[in-house]
Amino acid sequence: MGSATVSDHGRWWSSETVAVVTGGNKGIGLEVVRRLALEGLTVILTAGDSGRGLKSTQFLHAQGLHNVVFQKLDVRRLDILVNNAAVFHNNCVFENAFETLKINYRGIVAVIEELLPLFRASHVGARIVNMSSFKQLNEPSQFDEYFLIELDRDFLEACRLGNGGPNRYSNTAYQFSKILINAHSRFLAIRLADEPDDHKIYVHNAHPGFLRTDMHRKLFHKLDDEMYQKQVTSGTFARDGVIEAEEGADTPVLLCLLSPDDCVPKFFAVLRCRVY
Repeated sequence: MGSATVSDHGRWWSSETVAVVTGGNKGIGLEVVRRLALEGLTVILTAGDSGRGLKSTQFLHAQGLHNVVFQKLDVRRLDILVNNAAVFHNNCVFENAFETLKINYRGIVAVIEELLPLFRASHVGARIVNMSSFKQLNEPSQFDEYFLIELDRDFLEACRLGNGGPNRYSNTAYQFSKILINAHSRFLAIRLADEPDDHKIYVHNAHPGFLRTDMHRKLFHKLDDEMYQKQVTSGTFARDGVIEAEEGADTPVLLCLLSPDDCVPKFFAVLRCRVY
């Protein structure tokens, strides 16, 4: 079982601290919910499928974690937002690309903007943690958020015409969605940097590593054994290969609960690997 040493950084949270985790009904999202609940926070588990969300919440209640609440996404006040919900299409078929960018990029941006006014003022600051990957724009300092909107549209148009992804951008729809959200997170951090001390909102991107989840199984079924082993050996999935959700949750949980002194805008990868 993974276990981020969050308590060593100073316990600033309590049962009154509210964390929202999107896509919290399975995989790493469910593990993040569980770990935050174990730390004593009130955790709101959200999921697109009400049945799965309720079932996952009941699963955690059975473990004694009654501080987990399921909601479609109706929150009055919160301190932490973990954007984990995502779909995985490792191709550039237009319909798949449209769904991927709608959920993995525009959906996350929309959730953040909707919830920003609800973040509670505090001396420790609120936290936004976006689950992502290493994919980055080369020179993000030269772009702005309007450029990202145009890039989104241009990528989809290229996919519609059949020359997107590897032919033009060297990325699949899933990879491209992570490029966009990583860049947006940087702009959001800059935008929120001027907030007064008691209204700080810290923005982090977390790459949990390549996890043995439904997403991993979906990709695995597209690879033969030889190609799969080659990908693992090359470090495409993670430096030490595929890891379990319990270990992958270390990074986002730690970022949720960092002390204010440690909250600096960086890209955090698997704890045992590297920090950017």
